[in-house]
Amino acid sequence: MQTPRGTRDLFGEELASIRHVMDVMRKMFETYGYEEVETPIFEHLDLFTKKSGSSIVRQLYTFRDKSGRELALRPELTAPVVRLYIQRLRSSPKPLKLFYFGPCFRYEEPQAKRWRQFTQAGVEIIGSSRPEADAEVVALSCDIMRALGIGFRVRVGNVRILREVLSSAGIKNERQDPVLRAIDSGDEKRVEQELRAAGGNEDNVKEVLAISKIRGGTKAIERAGEIVESPGGRAALDYLVSVIERLRDFKVEELEVDLGIARGLDYYTGFVFEIYSGGVQLAGGGRYDDLVETLGGDPTPAVGAGFGIERIAGELGDTPARAPAPVVVAPAAEDCLPEALRIATMLRRNGIRATPELGGRKLGKALAYAGSIGSELVVIVGRKEIERGEATLRDMRTGEQRSVRIEELPEEISRHQKR
Repeated sequence: MQTPRGTRDLFGEELASIRHVMDVMRKMFETYGYEEVETPIFEHLDLFTKKSGSSIVRQLYTFRDKSGRELALRPELTAPVVRLYIQRLRSSPKPLKLFYFGPCFRYEEPQAKRWRQFTQAGVEIIGSSRPEADAEVVALSCDIMRALGIGFRVRVGNVRILREVLSSAGIKNERQDPVLRAIDSGDEKRVEQELRAAGGNEDNVKEVLAISKIRGGTKAIERAGEIVESPGGRAALDYLVSVIERLRDFKVEELEVDLGIARGLDYYTGFVFEIYSGGVQLAGGGRYDDLVETLGGDPTPAVGAGFGIERIAGELGDTPARAPAPVVVAPAAEDCLPEALRIATMLRRNGIRATPELGGRKLGKALAYAGSIGSELVVIVGRKEIERGEATLRDMRTGEQRSVRIEELPEEISRHQKR
């Protein structure tokens, strides 16, 4: 039997890297004052069809339950967290700061670093419309990359600028979404086709393409100011400047303005960002002020960030240190097994990783097994030693053996492991 296409088994160093990334993230989320939440793996289908975007909807894993309800495995986690907020947390003090981890599912063509089942982490700030909230989710994302030792760059933009330009051209509401998805793809021909399909003319095409190509530092903002004329567009540009100022207060310097960022989800309404290491995108997010209302709540501003756990783990330079192999407790004979089990239990209750020999092997093969799994120490439990209240502690690296009082084993093993 094989794993389903687009999925994989995780173990060994690869799984250790993923768990390391999650541990670092959890510590950083908590340091920034976020509270963990967890949502179901499947939700009602319409949670994702209302505003996730056609590309996501096409990739949904959908099914009907035994009562005929239309459900879907979650393709991302922002919409479920917003649903949780509306259902359970809307009366909480604002701003509400939440974080989460969980598997997501998208039926897309498997390729390098893309899987149909993947693990996502993220944060959401619900209830703040301030630029410092946008800046905080970026600063948090950057601190995670630093803590993991990953070199990175941050691209920042504001999808509201593009939306205002499109509105000025008479392209409004849902008609904008295909154009923005085309801009996000970076395919100019596709952008032109979608603009014309939405009713845009030659001047509109030139203006949108010119704005979407703007990249760089402060001069990029100046170039955008020369092109954007509508009051709404200029207000969006000013907001982006405010976020950049707050990012500098947060000591984030790895910035590049990129007004071509539109993100792949239709619910983004304002500031957006993406974090890259080389050519690999590791994180992204932005402001989605309309999503709470779209999903049935009161108008509520919100901003968040999402992280691709497996992608980030793939960018780690060195494999994180795995937990040491357990101490093996090996009975020298079958009648010594009860004492071996008692010693293993004692070690575990003192915080030492330990396993009794569970395969019924004779002592020689038990020692060979301990060596094969990388154990540095073996506790050998023999009849005569039991009578004296002792056990033999064997160093597998040197072969040295010595008798130790059973009650002193935890201290001796701990001392050895700290060397």
